[in-house]
Amino acid sequence: MGVARPVLVFGALGVALLKPSAVGGSDLLPARPASVTDPAQAAAVIVANTPIAAAAAPFESPGHGPHVPFRVVDAPRELLLSFDDGPDLRGTPLILDELDRRGLKAIFFVTGWRLKGDRPEEVARRALVRRIAAHGHLVANHTLSHHNLCQNPGEQATEIDENAALIAASTGVRPFLFRSPYGAFCHSLEAALQARGLVDVGWNLDPQDWKVDRDEEYVFNYLTHKLSHLEGRGILLLHDTHLASVHALPRLLDWLAQQNARDVRAGRAPITITDYRAIIPRRDLGAGGLPQLVGALVADAAGSVQRHLR
Repeated sequence: MGVARPVLVFGALGVALLKPSAVGGSDLLPARPASVTDPAQAAAVIVANTPIAAAAAPFESPGHGPHVPFRVVDAPRELLLSFDDGPDLRGTPLILDELDRRGLKAIFFVTGWRLKGDRPEEVARRALVRRIAAHGHLVANHTLSHHNLCQNPGEQATEIDENAALIAASTGVRPFLFRSPYGAFCHSLEAALQARGLVDVGWNLDPQDWKVDRDEEYVFNYLTHKLSHLEGRGILLLHDTHLASVHALPRLLDWLAQQNARDVRAGRAPITITDYRAIIPRRDLGAGGLPQLVGALVADAAGSVQRHLR
């Protein structure tokens, strides 16, 4: 593995996990503030600061109808950013620059066909995946070919496992979050994900930027309207492969900062931009999970340093 690999691993899994700005799991939800007297507290998009639940239940994901309900009752107003279908050599770097500028983290659900091969663009996309991880974002599995795995159940193993292997080869870590293309969900896919310990992540905010008539203005207007009425957790689905969303993102984040300030002045709780720890079930961080992996990586790095010092 060497000394450099744990850095990528921490980017893919743990840079933010080791910081104190975590948010709660789905069972331990921070109470809404009764009042916020200083509007300056909402002048920028707020990042949550609630510790991960000690015994959170598995994440309840929106987007799959009756299969996996999304609980919003008593939830704080919060927003998780996610991007599908990349990495894209035009859109993804622009999104990364914008998130870095604001200190925000997101989940990138990548498709393996973009990483597979030795053409210059494929090599560049693998480097881009490494950059995503190194900057503290989470790289997650969106299948190899973006097929509907419920219409093609015979492809489930190949589509999931080959993409996981490609991501692991680029970042050093096999992904533990998954998003099903088209939101497809069925019992056979559920069993395949459970067998691999993968958490399926849906969404409930989707401007459908892939449609031909969806331009930047449409994406911005759709999302500002939805977020104006958001109660509970919103999981935003955008595509880093569609420039309408890429260009709408800075405007949306600026609007959210201004709206938060207005909400605070009106005595309403602002919308917190959270990160991926909000949807990592505690059971996946316990036995057989992340602390042991991070500990092993730290030990490996320390051992490598000691060997070089001898």
